[in-house]
Amino acid sequence: MELIEIITIGLPFCAFKILSGLLWRQHWLTLLGVMDFIINLMNLMALIITKKRLMDACVLSFIVRKFKRPTPQRKSMWQDFGNSLDVFLSFSLVVIMIGRDYLKLLPQNHMAIWNLSVILNVFGAGYGRIMNSIQKLRH
Repeated sequence: MELIEIITIGLPFCAFKILSGLLWRQHWLTLLGVMDFIINLMNLMALIITKKRLMDACVLSFIVRKFKRPTPQRKSMWQDFGNSLDVFLSFSLVVIMIGRDYLKLLPQNHMAIWNLSVILNVFGAGYGRIMNSIQKLRH
């Protein structure tokens, strides 16, 4: 399940940040996307090799956890909050790009990456929902 999350959520969110940042010349956003891309690739390789992640899912999760310094019992809740901030940011970028009709400004190769990212992300949302329902039915 974690491999699929990285492929269908983590990497598409990186693309949304990188491509929006490049289009709008917002270097901080592009850098955030690149840093998240590196994190996701490292976690993907670690999951394949060692069957566990090396680090937080994204930069925002890491920042929140480091800033808050939660107890071990609350660590996962603060990581989840950081992940939630990342989801909100990524979906906001998609909303702005579609709502303001900025997609037509993307070069063709960027548009292909954007479309693939949307396809993977929508598939991942559906897959995650089904898997969550199956897990609940088992319990």
